[in-house]
This record gives sequence, structure tokens and C-alpha cells, in this order.
Amino acid sequence: MKTSLQKLIIPLSASALLLGACGNNAPSSKDETLISSKAGNIKVEDVMKDIGSNQIASSSFKLLLGKILEDKYGDKVDDKKINKEIDSQIEKYGGKEQFESLLKQQNITMDEYKEQRKLIEYQKQLLNEKVKITDKEIKEQTKKASHILIKVKQNDDDKEGLSDKEAKKKIEEIKKQLDKNPNDFDKIAKKESMDSSSEQNGSLGYVVKGQMVEKFEKALFKLKEGEISDIVKTEYGYHIIRADKQTDFNKEKSKLKTKIIQNKLQENPKILTDAYKELLDEYKVDYKDRDIKNAIENSILNPEALQKASQSSQSTQNLGI
Repeated sequence: MKTSLQKLIIPLSASALLLGACGNNAPSSKDETLISSKAGNIKVEDVMKDIGSNQIASSSFKLLLGKILEDKYGDKVDDKKINKEIDSQIEKYGGKEQFESLLKQQNITMDEYKEQRKLIEYQKQLLNEKVKITDKEIKEQTKKASHILIKVKQNDDDKEGLSDKEAKKKIEEIKKQLDKNPNDFDKIAKKESMDSSSEQNGSLGYVVKGQMVEKFEKALFKLKEGEISDIVKTEYGYHIIRADKQTDFNKEKSKLKTKIIQNKLQENPKILTDAYKELLDEYKVDYKDRDIKNAIENSILNPEALQKASQSSQSTQNLGI
């Protein structure tokens, strides 16, 4: 879902400026001239063709969506909370200068980033209204977990982990210790686990179905609270998993619901496109340009196209682009 939502949250572009930020003297039709010269004139239509209908549609829709969502949910989103979260991000990335440098690489300013964050929060409000999820469903879809991982080397050049034989022997020794003293799980995880979660005594926090590899997830969701699994082999190595007590469920419930909605949208983008269509009907949106209307309906409001774009974006991210 996240990718699907982020796909619509794009930086302001030339097309957005052309369509959304023109002054009183701006051209009002495609035939009107933007620039004239002895060699020929540049009309609005020429610029739109050069930019492309899809890009113009994306920028136009982003601007429209922002206005509608702010009008509908502006009083339900806490700007101070967003600013506080951004301040935490700035601190995490080494200060304002470093953070702004990272944003610059994405061709957005700090102000644009803040607006994008607001838009994401507005979209969450919309989807929380449209996607009904009960506390029971959240509990069925989530588990709080900790694990101990002994990594297996992927190849001889791999500097992390052990050989399969060594890793298996080590995890079996750990399992014997836990069978005798299950309360030592945190201590052993901190000392022996080859995962970054070792710093938190192996804690992974809440895990939502679909988040982890299949074998890990299958073993975890069979466990009762406080129960420790047998040894589980995945592509990463050997694990021992514990289902932790969900003492902070009510505090984390809202975040978990958002993750479940994200999973639902990945599986069925029609949920998102239907929500947008209802919103556009509610606000009596009237497209003045047929090309933009078609581009929006064929891409942003088309669940198959949206899913394809999401998958393409995800593939690109996986390649590190």
C-alpha cells in the first residue's frame, strides 16, 4: 500500500506549475501562446505534449487530492505531531543540513516534504474510514515476536554467519539451553543472535502477516503467547522464535491497522481507487480537459494499472535505483 500511496505523492513538476500555479494572465486554453518568436510560437498544447499526459495527470491529481483531503480531514491531522516526527527524522539522519541534502537528491524541498507527509496522513484518514478492520482481525493478523538467528553463509565470500553445519550445531546447543531455562531467551538473544534485533534482546516488535518469510511466519503464528518454537530454517539461517505477550496492543493498534490496510491494498488496489472515486464524486470533480481525464481514469483510478505501477516501482527499488 505504501508504494501505491507514495506513487501518487510526487514532487511539484513543471506540469503542476503550468496547471496549478498560473497567475491571472496565464493562458486559459491549449491554443494560447506561452512564448512567441520569429522561429515560431510555443503554445500550451506544445508544452503539454512535451511533458506528457500521464505526468500532467499525476501532478494535477496530486494537487486536486491534496486540496480535497485537506478540506475533509485537515482538522483531524495533528501538524505538531507531524513536525515532531520530522524533527526525529532530522536528528536520526545527522541534522537539518544532512536531511535537506537527502531531500535535494530527491528533488524536493523541506516544505514540499512536509506537505507530502500531511497528504499521507490525510490518505490514512480516508482509508481508515473506507476499510473496516476490527480489533479481532488485527489480533488474528499480528503477533509480537522475538527471535534468535544464527546466520548461514550464502557463499565462501560471505563474511557473516557460519557454515550450515556449524550454524545448525550452534542453534541446537542454544535450543537445549532454552529447553532447560526458557527465561534465558533475552540474555541468549542479546549475546548470540546474528541479527540487528539482538540489541533489543531479539525483539522484532509486532509482525503482521505477509511481513516475514513464509517458514518464519508459519512457525510464529502457531505459537501461543510466551511459547518458544522449535528450530526453524529459512533462507537466512536457523531461528528460534518466541511469541511475546501483547501487553501494549492498544497502544500499537492504530499502527498495526495501517500495516494491515497496506497489505490489503497491495492485494487489491481497487480498495484505493474506489475510495478515490467516491471522494471525487462527493466533491463534484469536473475535468475540463479530456486528455487529463482519460489519463487519470486509465492510470491513477485504474486498479490494474496502479498495481502494475506499484510492482514496477518495487522492482526498481529492489535493484537499488
